[in-house]
Amino acid sequence: MLKGAIEYAPSTFEERGAAVAFTTPLLSQTRVRCGERSKLEVLIPSLSQGMGIYVVAWKSVPDMVSMTMHDRYLHDLIVKEEACSPYEIRRATLRAARRGLAGPKAAQAARRALDEDDEQGTLTHYLLILSILKAVGLESPEMLKAGIDTDEGQRLTRQLMTRAAESLRMDATLLYARLADIASVTAPVGLAHSPRPGRLTRGLNDLKGFRDGMIDWARDVPSDAAPVAEFCAEVAQHTIAIGEKVLGDFHRRIDAIGPLMRDWDDAFIRVRTQAARMAWLLDGWSHITGAWEVAQAEDRQQQAATVNDLFRILPLLPRRESSRDFVEDSKQVKMAHRRSVRMLEDWRTGQMDIDAIRRIEAVKARAP
Repeated sequence: MLKGAIEYAPSTFEERGAAVAFTTPLLSQTRVRCGERSKLEVLIPSLSQGMGIYVVAWKSVPDMVSMTMHDRYLHDLIVKEEACSPYEIRRATLRAARRGLAGPKAAQAARRALDEDDEQGTLTHYLLILSILKAVGLESPEMLKAGIDTDEGQRLTRQLMTRAAESLRMDATLLYARLADIASVTAPVGLAHSPRPGRLTRGLNDLKGFRDGMIDWARDVPSDAAPVAEFCAEVAQHTIAIGEKVLGDFHRRIDAIGPLMRDWDDAFIRVRTQAARMAWLLDGWSHITGAWEVAQAEDRQQQAATVNDLFRILPLLPRRESSRDFVEDSKQVKMAHRRSVRMLEDWRTGQMDIDAIRRIEAVKARAP
């Protein structure tokens, strides 16, 4: 059930696992991954004040920790679906929150996020149609005037897409199928010239704000947690630098939609890989940026506690993704500032920190 504390220095994103938005403080943002024999396991940091990571069989977690109703439902969803990618975990999280088990505001935020996903998918699909038509010289003011959601607009779109398929020397059905695949991969990231950035692009921008906030707070608020905030800013900046490179490459490949359609087998794999890498890079950061925004309404003592809480769940980059060993650096930071870290739950008795749960639910009330 419990494999004991291990040194945690993952080489890949898959080994690091995907963050799960539990509301039980001890489990908040713990990570799930595929372990031995493809069985799910959860990584729980610092059950005590030690340095280790505890590896627990996923199905055993409810027997170890007193969980909220929301978390038991979310846990069951993940067990049934055997989900362990950021996309799968997010969908399960939104489904759980939508039921109202983390409060009515979190339920509203989950429904809003799911609606926005649908809207973003529709917008991305429409913009990709325009890109394809532009790539083959078939831009149509009449189609734009009619609107793609009208009968006339759809008739014109079908005509133009049939001609575009001929120009690309492929069957129209195949063109539509490939377009749907590209839209599905692209929507979470967003197109470079979209009027609404994709969720992951917005997440990268939020991370820049968090980095700046950590730097300002460490400078303006004398505290034992200031060096911890500086380290959080360094990890954020390193993630941003990688994310901007991945995003730029992704957009360049999508913008070259004609070659993408023609060289499909190799080009689409690269596009899909870059989109997945963006999701893994930003996995876990939305909770952190949201928690810091919520903490702006708190006093400085609570903000210092929040900084230390966020340090515990910081998404450190795996070894293959960074030239810097952030895992080793985090150990040094923790050893130097151990006294400023507070426990969120007595894991031996299962006693809950109700205030911590409420703060977590306040973060979930923001659109994920």
